[in-house]
Formats: sequence, structure tokens, C-alpha cells
Amino acid sequence: MSCDTLIAELSAPQADGLACVVCGTDYLRARVPHLPVGRAMTGSQVFACVGFRPNDAQRVAGGALR
Repeated sequence: MSCDTLIAELSAPQADGLACVVCGTDYLRARVPHLPVGRAMTGSQVFACVGFRPNDAQRVAGGALR
């Protein structure tokens, strides 16, 4: 998945890059490695925990990738 991929239907923390777009882990509370997987509809960079595949992010977003 390109870091330019838009991911829709995220919670506010996910859309702000503060939580995993797949599992919802709060990066301010839990120290877990994470990688950029795309951008929210607002343009913010979004992340997923290391170990999740890009297709996981697409499935959780309801396939709303553009």
C-alpha cells in the first residue's frame, strides 16, 4: 500500500495518526512499533502496527481505499 493511499471511515484518533487503523491501538498509551500505511481523508498520515498487512487496513476501512 502506498503512503499516498487514502483511507476513509476512521475514528478521530486513527485519522490523526494517533491510533492503528487496523486494531485501534492508542499510540499515546501503548509503545508499539508502527508504520505509515496511507493518509486519512483530511490528509493526515495514518499508521498500522508492525505485523499487519496492507490488506488488513483495507478490510478494516471497509474497502474504502482510493
